[in-house]
Amino acid sequence: MLILEGTYQVQPNKRLMICAGGKTLPTGTLESDIEALQRVCRDKGRCDVQINTQHGIMHGVLIEKKPYKFSAWHYEGHLAFPAKS
Repeated sequence: MLILEGTYQVQPNKRLMICAGGKTLPTGTLESDIEALQRVCRDKGRCDVQINTQHGIMHGVLIEKKPYKFSAWHYEGHLAFPAKS
């Protein structure tokens, strides 16, 4: 599982999109996180992640999305809170 160090904003439906393309990164996104996602997701196109969000730590799977005509390279997926032990 890849642990990202930035703090990301999750939508109310627990969906997350991390934009990797572009000149500037969104607030809370770290360049080291983007590099780690590119390295880990390169082979399968997806990876299990642990992410710091505005609600606390969440887990999920991010899928690599290649750019379309007017969009940038990004990773998206749904997150959930870790199971209580």
